[in-house]
Amino acid sequence: MTQPSDPRKAGEPARPVKVIVELIDHTSKIADTNERGDLVERLARAKARITDPQIRVVIAGQLKQGKSQLLNSLLNVPVSRVGDDESTVLPTVVSYSENTSAKLIVARPDGAEPEAIDIEMADIKNDLRRAPQAGGREVLRVEVTAASPLLKNGLAFVDTPGVGGHGQPHLSATLGLLPDADALLMCSDTSQEFTEPELTFMRQAFEICPLATIIATKTDLYPHWRTIVETNKGHLDRAGLPIPIIPSSSLLRSHAIQLNDKELNEESNFGAIVKFLGDQVLSRQNDHIRDQVLAEIRSSAEHLTLKVDTELAALNDPDVRERLKAELERRKEEASDALQQTALWQQVLNDGIADLTADIDHDLRGRFRIISQHIEKEIDSCDPTQHWAEIGTELENAIATAVGDNFVWAYQRAQVLAEEVGRTFTEAGLDAVKMPQIDAREMGASLGEVKSLASLEAKPVGKVRKLTMGMQGSYGGVLMFGMMTSFAGLGMFNPLSLGAGLLMGRSAYRENMDNRMMRVRNEAKLNARRFIDDVSFVVNKESRDRLKGIQRQLRDHYRGIANQTTRSLNESLQATIASAKLEENERDTRVKELERQLNILKQVTDHAEKLAVQGT
Repeated sequence: MTQPSDPRKAGEPARPVKVIVELIDHTSKIADTNERGDLVERLARAKARITDPQIRVVIAGQLKQGKSQLLNSLLNVPVSRVGDDESTVLPTVVSYSENTSAKLIVARPDGAEPEAIDIEMADIKNDLRRAPQAGGREVLRVEVTAASPLLKNGLAFVDTPGVGGHGQPHLSATLGLLPDADALLMCSDTSQEFTEPELTFMRQAFEICPLATIIATKTDLYPHWRTIVETNKGHLDRAGLPIPIIPSSSLLRSHAIQLNDKELNEESNFGAIVKFLGDQVLSRQNDHIRDQVLAEIRSSAEHLTLKVDTELAALNDPDVRERLKAELERRKEEASDALQQTALWQQVLNDGIADLTADIDHDLRGRFRIISQHIEKEIDSCDPTQHWAEIGTELENAIATAVGDNFVWAYQRAQVLAEEVGRTFTEAGLDAVKMPQIDAREMGASLGEVKSLASLEAKPVGKVRKLTMGMQGSYGGVLMFGMMTSFAGLGMFNPLSLGAGLLMGRSAYRENMDNRMMRVRNEAKLNARRFIDDVSFVVNKESRDRLKGIQRQLRDHYRGIANQTTRSLNESLQATIASAKLEENERDTRVKELERQLNILKQVTDHAEKLAVQGT
C-alpha cells in the first residue's frame, strides 16, 4: 500500500536537517566554551525537536462514525478498540516503535507526573477506564506503539472518544486536545448529512486546528453516499468552512491489504488520506518545525556574537575599549530599565489574565442564562412528563455547545494576550521576541465527571387516575345537591344532583390537572437549573485553573527572555573589562580564538538565514 515519503529521510529534503544539526552543534560548542549553559540547553531542545519531531494528528468525530476502524485500517495494525458499543472511551495515542506495546497513563495524587503502567496489547479491546492495573486511580489515556511505516515518518495519531450522545460527555476533553494538534481528521459517516450538533463541533474544532480534512466514512454501507457528500459540501460552504471531504471505506481498505488488491485499495480511497498526510501534514509541519529551530539558532548565535564581537574589538583596539565599555554600560542600563519594566509586562499579563478570567466567566454565565430561559419556555409550553427526554437532549446539547464555544474563545483570547505581553518588550527596545505557543496541557478542557440531567419524579397521569380525580369531585357534588333536592321530595340521585355532580367533577378534574401540571413544570425547571449549576460549577473551576496555567506559562517564557538578554549584555561588559588585564601573548591567543568563534558564528547565522529564505 502507498505510504508518504519521509521528508526528513528521502533524498534532497533530508540534507537541510543534517545541515541544521551541524549548525546547532557548532553553536552549542561555542556556547559551552563561553559558559552559556542556558543557550546550550536551549539548543539541545531545538536539536531534539528537529531530529525527532512528533507530528500529532487527532482523529475526532461524533459517536459511532468509524474513527477507530479508520485508524486500524490506516496503520494496518489493531491499535484501537472497535465494537458495537461506545468503543473508544479514553484518548489513545499511537506512535512508532519497532516493538508493539501498550501502556496505561494514570494520574498520581498531589499533581505529580502521571505514571505509565505496561499492559498487554490484548487488553486494549477492553474498557480501560477502571482497569485493575490502575489500582483504582484515574486513567488519563492509553499509549500504544506499533511498527507502521506511516508512524515511522514521525506521525502520531490520537484516537479520541466519540462526541455526542447523552450529554456529549467527551466534547470538552476532545477540544482540549486540539491546541496541541498539528492536524485533524474529522470522521462523519455517510448514513446521513451533517447534523446541527456535528456542524457546531466542526466549527469549534476547525477554529482551533485549521489544518484539517473531513473523512466521510462507511461508503461501502450506503449506496447514496455520493449524494450525502455533495449535500455536506453545501452545508460547509454555507457555514463558511472551506474544509475538504475525503470519502473512504475502512472495510474495503482492510480487504485490500489482506488480498494485496491495488484495485480494491483505490476504491477504498485511503490513498487520498495518505496523500493528505504526506503533502499537507508531514511537509507543512516539518517546515514549521524547521522555521522554529532556525529562529532558535539565529537567536543563540546573536547572543554569543554580542559577547565575542565586543571582546574582540576591545582586544584589537585598546583606544575603543573605553568607548565600548561606556556603550555597553549605556546599553546595559537601557536593558536594565527596559527589563526593570518587568513590572510593566507583568502588569499587562496580570491585568490581561484578570480581564480574561472575568470575561470568560461572564460569557459562560450569559450563555447559560440564555439556555435556561429558552428551556423554561419550552417546559411551560408542554407537558414535561411526556417530553422530558427531548427537553433533556436539547438542554445537554445546548450546554455542550456553550462550553465548547467558551473554550474556543478562551484559547483565541489567550493567544492575543501573549502577543500583547510580547509587545511590551518590543516597545522597550528588545527586538525579536519569540511568541510562545500556548501549551495544550495548560489549555486542556477536561470537565471530569458531570452528572447528567436528573429524571422527573412526576409520572404521566394514567386513565384510571384521571377517572378517579373526576369521580372524587363529582361525588361531593352529587351528595351536596342530592341533600338539597331531597327537601323538595326528590331522591338523592336525580337528574339535577347528577348534572351538578358532573359539572363539579369536571371542574375539580381541571383544577387538579392544572395544579399537577404546575408542580411538574416547577420540578422540571428545578432539575434544569440544578444541571446548569452543576456544569457551571465544574466548568468555572476548570476555566480558572486553565487560565492560571496560561499565566504561569507566559510568565516563565518572558522571564526567560529578560534573563537571557541581561546575561548577554552583562557578560559582554565583563569581557571588555577583562580584556584590559591580558598580557601580550595571552591577548594574541585570545584574539585568534575569538576570531575563530566569530567566524563560525557568522557562518552559522548566514547558513540559518539562507535556509530560512529557501523555506519561504
